[in-house]
Amino acid sequence: MKKKPSREYTTAELWGYREPTPSELKLAGAFKKAGIEFDTEVPIKQFTCDFLINDWLIVEVDGETHVISSRLEDDDKRQKILEESGFTVMRVRAMDILYESGLKKCVAKIERMLAKGPPGTEKVGFEPVRREIAAKAKRQGVKEQEKRARKAAKHYNLDSTTVAADSDSCESMEDYFGEDDVDFATLLEQYDWTEIPEKDDQERRKD
Repeated sequence: MKKKPSREYTTAELWGYREPTPSELKLAGAFKKAGIEFDTEVPIKQFTCDFLINDWLIVEVDGETHVISSRLEDDDKRQKILEESGFTVMRVRAMDILYESGLKKCVAKIERMLAKGPPGTEKVGFEPVRREIAAKAKRQGVKEQEKRARKAAKHYNLDSTTVAADSDSCESMEDYFGEDDVDFATLLEQYDWTEIPEKDDQERRKD
């Protein structure tokens, strides 16, 4: 019989995955309604971006925590790195898309940006270079994401036969989840909790 953990682990703890906020879900719904194709939770460089549209426009939804001065500094550094990597970053305050009017304005602005295309495209030879730099940044992001997944797998003793901590191979996310997405509740249910990591075992004894 499988032992249950002393506490429930969040998906973020296991794989670095973050559930979308209500504002992000609302914006995603508006994108679909407008016919705007997008990707979510996209790994670029050392970051995970909320939305990526047309492979060049990053849309970040900022909640209340982003008004803190230290967070603003981090956001500025993050935006600079992303823009230097060939992307355009648009920041959206969650409170601005809370109501339908604000949501429509946001989508309309994005549609205008998409119609113009990436800044600097009128310059001869700019777009191929921008795409090459952006593609490199995305590859770096995938490698960073996979690195975090291997680290999490080692820490929680998950799928240790497949995930090697010191492996230099570039496993895809399918190596962890299979070709089809696996529900995290199912993943946790299938895990053999008889082999509880030492840290977790200490926590269990304290309960």
